[in-house]
Amino acid sequence: MASKGFKQEMPPPGGYGPIEWAKQVPQKKLSGYAQFGLFIGFTLGAWVVYHFQKNQRRREDLEMRDARLAVTPLVEAERARLFLKQLRENRDEENELMKNVEGWKTGTLWGEPAYYNVRDRFISPSTEEYFAHCKYWEKFYAVHDKLNH
Repeated sequence: MASKGFKQEMPPPGGYGPIEWAKQVPQKKLSGYAQFGLFIGFTLGAWVVYHFQKNQRRREDLEMRDARLAVTPLVEAERARLFLKQLRENRDEENELMKNVEGWKTGTLWGEPAYYNVRDRFISPSTEEYFAHCKYWEKFYAVHDKLNH
């Protein structure tokens, strides 16, 4: 039984075109000399662009170095200020914690000054002493901060 709407496929009107059986050789777009000339032109152009970008990058790097050198004293001063601020907070915390202990003197360890030295220079505290009143992970991330960058 034939279904409704079925139509037999037939060749196009006028028939199919002739079968091309001969070898099809593509036409040359550019000669060998033209291709070689284009290669040299693109290479020279790329070298010119590379040279200008290299000079621009060198100028930008110089500017960034100058900016870092200009800002470094400010950053160092701010870092030292925050360091001393934390030491003051540690001292105040120790005073608050040990206010009820008789004979306790802040900055001493069993009666000996913790920061005494002959030349009267500042001694940086250890990381355990500096982060004494912080949580462990705050100390860990501050000490290993370079791992995050």
